[in-house]
Amino acid sequence: MDYGLLAVVLLFAGLGILVLEVFVPSGGVLAIITTITLCLALACAYAAWAQRYPAIWWGFCGLVVLLIPSTLIGAFYVLPRTPMGRRALLVAPDADDLQPYTEEAARLAKLVGVFGRTMTLMNPGGMVLVAGERLHAVSEGQMIESGTSVEIVEIRGNRVLVRPGEPPPPIDDEDDGSPSETLDFDMPAE
Repeated sequence: MDYGLLAVVLLFAGLGILVLEVFVPSGGVLAIITTITLCLALACAYAAWAQRYPAIWWGFCGLVVLLIPSTLIGAFYVLPRTPMGRRALLVAPDADDLQPYTEEAARLAKLVGVFGRTMTLMNPGGMVLVAGERLHAVSEGQMIESGTSVEIVEIRGNRVLVRPGEPPPPIDDEDDGSPSETLDFDMPAE
């Protein structure tokens, strides 16, 4: 048998065994056989072309260097699309599945800036009543007496973070935009 033909046959056999290594767990045995097969392919190519046709020899070496990673990438690309690969490989969960209470957190996020009243002593945790709904709450590290007006400032997991505060007074619709009579600073004289 011609060494050139044997080199090509061993190259394709080695790449086939390499693909098999991806699909069949062998503990590295198939990887060793692949390495030996590819080394034999290079030795046969050297015997066939290195002396008389060095360009073919170096082209064959370059082809081996390009085909090994290309074959591995192709095998790993095909693996998840096969029935066996889908059973063997786990599908990564969505980020929404990993974060607990996403729907509850989204609902509570709409309450940031809303005012309510404490139902229990906040020491620092307790219950607040906001828009007729009882919520688990945490204060900013301070004790807040029961019945105190609080503002929701942040969501932490499935609890709301509150701080004492009064809702702003309602805006008077009859306001004509002129400065009010009471100012909390002195106007400079003109």
